[in-house]
Amino acid sequence: MKIQEKDRKTGSAGQSMGSWDRMQTAPGRLILLPLILSFVWIFETFLFQGWPQVFLHPEPFGLLFYTLMTCVFIGILVPVILMRQAFLRGDANMHQLGFRPLRRTLLMAGLTILIVWMAVVLQNPAGIDRAAFLSLYLLLLPTGIASAMVCCVLAGTHVQAFVRERGALVAILAGTAVSAVLFALSLMAHFPDALTPVSFIRFLPAGVLSALFFFAVRDVWAVSVAVTGFLVWLTAGWLDPAQVSLQYPAVLAAALTSAGTLAALQWYLSRHYVTIAVPQG
Repeated sequence: MKIQEKDRKTGSAGQSMGSWDRMQTAPGRLILLPLILSFVWIFETFLFQGWPQVFLHPEPFGLLFYTLMTCVFIGILVPVILMRQAFLRGDANMHQLGFRPLRRTLLMAGLTILIVWMAVVLQNPAGIDRAAFLSLYLLLLPTGIASAMVCCVLAGTHVQAFVRERGALVAILAGTAVSAVLFALSLMAHFPDALTPVSFIRFLPAGVLSALFFFAVRDVWAVSVAVTGFLVWLTAGWLDPAQVSLQYPAVLAAALTSAGTLAALQWYLSRHYVTIAVPQG
C-alpha cells in the first residue's frame, strides 16, 4: 500500500501546482528551500531576540514582535506553506510531517507533558519554585514550537524524503543530523554570548534527542512540548523567572498566539487533506 495526500476539495493526489513548482528539482524543493528558510529563521532569531536580548528583558512589544515575526510567520506559517506543496507532490504525507488525528495528538501530547512534568518533579531547572518553571516554559513555548516546526518537521522530514531510497535508517539518521545542527545553531542565535564550540557541542545532543523523538512519535504537538522542555533545561540559570513573571500577560499572550496559530493550521490541513492508502500496481 502506498500512502499519498489527497486534496479533499479538488480530489488531486501527488500533483504539482503551477509552472514554477513543475520546474523545481528534488534537491531544490527537498534540500535547498527548507535550508534557506531555516537559515532565514535563525537570522531572524538573532536579529529580533538574540541581539536585543528579549528573553533577558521580556518587554511586551519586543516579545510579541519577536513571536509574530520569527515564531509565527517564519517559524509556523511559511513551513506549512512548504509542507502543503510536499503534500501535493507526494514527497510526504500529513502523518509523516506530524499532523495526526485529534485523538492521537491529544494522547501523544498528554503523555509528553506528563513526562516533562515528571522530570520537573525530579529535577526542576528553576529550583524549588515550580511556578517559575511554568513561567519559563510559557516564555519559551513559541520558540519551542517554531524550533520543532523548522528543524524537525520541515528540514528533518524533507531531508529524510530526499534520501529515503537509501533505506529508512539512513534517511532517519540524515534527517536527525540536519535537525540537530539547525537546532544547535538556533540556540547560538538566541544566546550569542554563548557562541563557543563548547556551547554548540552542549546544544547538539538536545537537537539529536528532539529529532529522534519526532521521528519516533511523528506528532508536531508532542515534539513541540518536548523541545520546549529541552529549552528550559538548556537555559537554566540564564533566564530570570522574576523578570518573566513581571511580564506574565505578554508571555501568556505570546504562548497562546503561537499555539493557537498551530492549532488553526492543523485544523485547516485536516479539513482539506486526508492521508489515504493507494494500492500499488
